[in-house]
Amino acid sequence: MDQSNENSRAQISGALMPANDRVTPGVGLPRVRNLQGLLRFAMEATRAEDAPGESQFGPMDEERRKFLEQALKSITVNIAEVLQNAIRVLTDVEKMKSIQLGEELPEDVVTAFENILSYIDDLDVANDFYKVGGFAIFPVCYGSENEEVRGRASRVLAELCQNNPFCQARALECGLLNIILHMLTTEQGPALAKCVSAISSATREFEPACREVVVQGGCEALSRVLSSSDDVSAKTRTAFLMTYLCHHYPPAKEKFIELDIVKVIGEQLSKGRDEVTEHLLSILLALVEDPRVVNQCQNSCRDLQSAIETILRTPELESFQEEKQYCLAMLKVLENCPRAEGTQSEADR
Repeated sequence: MDQSNENSRAQISGALMPANDRVTPGVGLPRVRNLQGLLRFAMEATRAEDAPGESQFGPMDEERRKFLEQALKSITVNIAEVLQNAIRVLTDVEKMKSIQLGEELPEDVVTAFENILSYIDDLDVANDFYKVGGFAIFPVCYGSENEEVRGRASRVLAELCQNNPFCQARALECGLLNIILHMLTTEQGPALAKCVSAISSATREFEPACREVVVQGGCEALSRVLSSSDDVSAKTRTAFLMTYLCHHYPPAKEKFIELDIVKVIGEQLSKGRDEVTEHLLSILLALVEDPRVVNQCQNSCRDLQSAIETILRTPELESFQEEKQYCLAMLKVLENCPRAEGTQSEADR
């Protein structure tokens, strides 16, 4: 093995093997990352089951040991090499720029994205992906005119940042969060949904990123997605993120109140029930403790109340009890509002 490969292996060695190589029977299972680890685990795990007395097997001879080692090495994945090869493909500016709008992705580009996603769900590997220069793929991929390239890049970023403060901090420092916040205004369809997911992963449980969302106009952009996007998945993920921000980051909640998000939600609810409805109602319930929001609800009381009552009459709602409870809770908030003649609230029944 040449020196560069040795260095590559050393850079992410912490992600490739368990911290404790030995296994104590009955005390949890280690995460096995390769066949050597699997063999070691199997030997340790079955040791307690061995029959008492002397073993019938002697030490393995040197020739057989070397043969077994070579066989194991030949089918063991070198994660460092796989990631670096993927990074090399996705940072090839000429190649990535050559992928036109709507064009099918080359096989090596698809493989590169899939190989990265195969490993970065592990926090150690995700962190090492950054350390070996993996974040260099994002400026190149986000600069592509091909929506699938951008969408796949957002999926990688979402996976890297999911419950990972280290990668969340790097995404903020590198300006990636700012980039994807601005992409909210330009992306459409599945690429938009993946963009929202990346923002969500980059911000949840990480206050500096929540602050950036507010400062960079992210609340306004999320509100526009909710009101104008035709993609149900993008709207659902947006509503989920907005609910989180209302519960966990007061400046964002304040901004949504200023934007009169109640009016936006009322307009969406009036279109009828869909996969987004539960999350829209969740946003309202996260806001109604503020008197200003109650006042906003009263300003659009008849339309909002009518929309919620229509949703309650939807037969399939019986399969979505949490959503039904959200509807009833909102009707209680609206119960003192003027009602259209002949309308009886479901909450009174």
